[in-house]
Amino acid sequence: MLRYETLRRQRGGVKALTGLSIQEFEDLYERFVPAWEEAERERLSRPDRQRAIGAGRTYKLDLATYLLMTMTWVRLYLTTEVLGVLFGVDKATVSRNGRRILAVLRRVSEGEIEWPDPPARGEGKDLAEALASYPDLFAILDGTEQPIQRPRDPQRQRGFYSGKKKRHTVKNGIVVNEKGVIRAVTPSTPGSVHDLRHFRLSGVLERIPREVGVLADAGFDGLHHDLPEHSVATPHKARRNHPLTQEQKLINRGLSRARIVVENVLAQMKHFRALAERFRHDLAIHDDLFVVVAAMVNRRTRQRLASQAA
Repeated sequence: MLRYETLRRQRGGVKALTGLSIQEFEDLYERFVPAWEEAERERLSRPDRQRAIGAGRTYKLDLATYLLMTMTWVRLYLTTEVLGVLFGVDKATVSRNGRRILAVLRRVSEGEIEWPDPPARGEGKDLAEALASYPDLFAILDGTEQPIQRPRDPQRQRGFYSGKKKRHTVKNGIVVNEKGVIRAVTPSTPGSVHDLRHFRLSGVLERIPREVGVLADAGFDGLHHDLPEHSVATPHKARRNHPLTQEQKLINRGLSRARIVVENVLAQMKHFRALAERFRHDLAIHDDLFVVVAAMVNRRTRQRLASQAA
């Protein structure tokens, strides 16, 4: 049966299962432990609990192995039956503890995704100091859709049917800066929701600093009405009897080159197969999963930028 202490001694074993190096996993575990202990205190101290704290069965696996099991699910998206066989526990244990661990990981991860505070007026910083403390020039928006199982309820399945993808999906969005650092993620909505409306409902647009230019694809046509105080750029769209001019085509190509950053970030997130394959689980945990993966990608991006600057 798989155990973290055994696997960490095997070259490449942890990374093969989780997509994380041993150092990345242990850094995550170090942040995870205090948040897990706090969540357990809250759970065990609830008023309707009938047993005294400390009563009941103890966990079969150590906490590091449970975290390994959850991150294996995120990376490889194995079924709970397969994970149960690999780690020597029942599939119900995999599902129950995986949900709880994912919720705590989200609590740990949310601090990794935020806007930096812009330099205050009168701080006396020169240009180099200002760029170091507040590097963002652009906020680049994009949405992504993940296939889900077809809902049984007719009304619900119509809401989740995406006309763009021609299947039932759930939609999330991200905002990144020009270096690929994720600054915001949106809560999920059914796939039938238009990309621009999805961002409007999320509340993310209101949090974009006015000092930052905004870039988006053609699906965000009309975004400038939502951000009248921002500099907003979206591709020109050809209309009936009004084809694009050569100048407009050049502008669109320039925007595409700038926007490729967000496409690359989404591709990195989808290396974790729980975000790439058809989602088979309760959609209530999908937002937890999306935030956790976004934070992992963000940590790697920041490490890469720091090594380049050194």
